Amino acid sequence: MKRFVVVEASRFPDALHARCAEASFSVWLSPAGRVPSTSVVDEHLVVDVDACQDDSLLDCADVLQGSRTHSAAGALRRLADLTAAHPACGIAAVPLAGGSGGWALTGGRAGAGTGAGTGSRAGVRGSGGRAPAGGSDRAVVLVPHSLPRPYRGSADPSLLPSCVHAWLVAGRSLREWPYARDVPSG
Repeated sequence: MKRFVVVEASRFPDALHARCAEASFSVWLSPAGRVPSTSVVDEHLVVDVDACQDDSLLDCADVLQGSRTHSAAGALRRLADLTAAHPACGIAAVPLAGGSGGWALTGGRAGAGTGAGTGSRAGVRGSGGRAPAGGSDRAVVLVPHSLPRPYRGSADPSLLPSCVHAWLVAGRSLREWPYARDVPSG
């Protein structure tokens, strides 16, 4: 599965809105979690790593996203394998199995979301069409579904990693994602 996703930030209310041909998804942000004052438009390629056999698509994906669930420990191993095999990805995401479900996410290439190098056509309005530098790190975070519902849109939350990618495009870090939880040690 591959799809092109567009994510836009709105100010009233503060939200990231993702859409593709078959679904839409919104994440509400608190005033403290809002993206910078410029509006963000992030267009990128999402590839399902569990369904795609085309290495050229995997190598140019901005978001590598699994469709098979993993335990937290299994998800961490899968993320490490994905970013090692496809270092140009902007973000890798693996769905979590078990109680709360959700996602395990990690930042990919240095400068992810800058629009440099892959299929991403990201831009921050008001900055000459360029996304700001930074916003990427190799942090790994968990985003459970059991949080108070900050989401709306389709019943398919598979667009959440795309919203996180737009967050990185806006110059924020993965650790700053307002619904992120640290990975438990041990």
